[in-house]
Amino acid sequence: MNRSRRKAKKVTPEERFATVLKQRIAIGAVLAVLLLYTAVSLYYVGHFEKNSKINGIDVSGLNLKKAKALLKEKGAEGYSLVINGPEGKTETISGEGLGLTVVGADQAKQVLRSQKSFSWISENRKPKEYTVDLAAEYDGSMLDERIYGLEMMEYDNMRSPVNASLSVNDKGEYEIVPEDDGTELKIEEAAGAIREAVGACRKNLDLTAYQYMPEITSEDENLVSRREQWNSYLAASGLTYDVAENIVVFDGPKIATLLSDDGVNVTLSMEKIRELVAEWKYDWDTYAHQFKFTTYYGNEVWIQPYGNYGYEIDDEKTPQDIYDRITAGDNGSYDVPYYNEPPYHTNKGLGGNYVEVSIDDQHVWVWKDGEVVADTEVVTGLPVFGRVTYQGCYAINLKEEDAVLGDVAVEGYSEPVSYWVRFNGGEGLHDAPWREHFGGDIWLYDGSHGCVNVPEWVMSDVYNNVELGEAVVVYGREYDESVHTKGTGEVNIDYYTNNS
Repeated sequence: MNRSRRKAKKVTPEERFATVLKQRIAIGAVLAVLLLYTAVSLYYVGHFEKNSKINGIDVSGLNLKKAKALLKEKGAEGYSLVINGPEGKTETISGEGLGLTVVGADQAKQVLRSQKSFSWISENRKPKEYTVDLAAEYDGSMLDERIYGLEMMEYDNMRSPVNASLSVNDKGEYEIVPEDDGTELKIEEAAGAIREAVGACRKNLDLTAYQYMPEITSEDENLVSRREQWNSYLAASGLTYDVAENIVVFDGPKIATLLSDDGVNVTLSMEKIRELVAEWKYDWDTYAHQFKFTTYYGNEVWIQPYGNYGYEIDDEKTPQDIYDRITAGDNGSYDVPYYNEPPYHTNKGLGGNYVEVSIDDQHVWVWKDGEVVADTEVVTGLPVFGRVTYQGCYAINLKEEDAVLGDVAVEGYSEPVSYWVRFNGGEGLHDAPWREHFGGDIWLYDGSHGCVNVPEWVMSDVYNNVELGEAVVVYGREYDESVHTKGTGEVNIDYYTNNS
């Protein structure tokens, strides 16, 4: 099979020469550019690039020697040091009048070395600001005068740092009071730093690095731990006790008064709880304890601290009960434990059922459900040693009909009575059929042997309206103790009849 073949075009020597020439010219151009680029790059190895400033002085195109000379010449012109102090306060020291001169600029060499000389094409387009330390000389005494004249360097203007601490807020919670950095500087160290800054022609200095700082901050582990320990006890906030008719609520502030902090741990103080319970007993115990009583006539009198009736808070179980409940975070409502507890929880434990005996008035009132159901004049004990009717609050411990009182061999008397209500040892209320008259001042010259003599026509009502365990409240002018020291059976009548 025949194929046609295209004949290749023949290249002339002239054409070949032209092609080679073009290639060589292109290569030469590239080499020329590379040589130029390299030459410029090598130039910037020893010269500062365009748009280069050191400490605000234009050093573009200068070699190191000339740049250093320029920095020495102009480095101190218009110099001032801006000093930043505590709490953002700023003051300035001017170089004017300090005789400030630059004698060295060695750090300029580091700037030159840091240049990216082979990137000069892109780098020359960028503004470059460098800051270096210079070596300057100055009038030391003049500088010191300005240093110690700074307001932030005057000791009287400084405020000492205060450590973070713990404080109880109005909810009883422990909260961390943040530290106060204050403004107190380490004067000599700060002064040295200023001298160094001026000696290097630095334009800014932060003196807070030379400030006394608090040793304890808000993040202190000890503070955080003690705060958490303290506040954990407040989980019992709302714990309530009925204490002898007084409602006591352990809110946050009250619980806080019972906590102790030794600087390492917070604990619930049993000692403080005992002190609190002791206050309760002093204020609210009525068992063998003085307390205020509202009489039939509406006036208040103090009942003497004798007897066996009323509230007596258990000062062993009560503190432990409080301690256990607060520790457990219990915020329920409870009665305190008592050694002795009256049958009623109103009116100082008397309720509305009790017998009121006024020695001064020689009168008895029998209260039932808050109402007087019987009252009468009476005769109480002769106010001498061994026969006085003792004041106080007593529990009725015996009710007996057709009783015989006294023993002739012991007391020198023996009397049958229809009704006998005993409340204090051998003392009690009973009818006295041998008496025709009651009240007045009979008790001062013909008083009983300590009992309360009641007319027999009233005594049955007294007997039928009182119950075992209820109270007999006896009050009046204090017993004349002089009859003890006299060793006499005579009554000091003036003492009891004188109203002053």
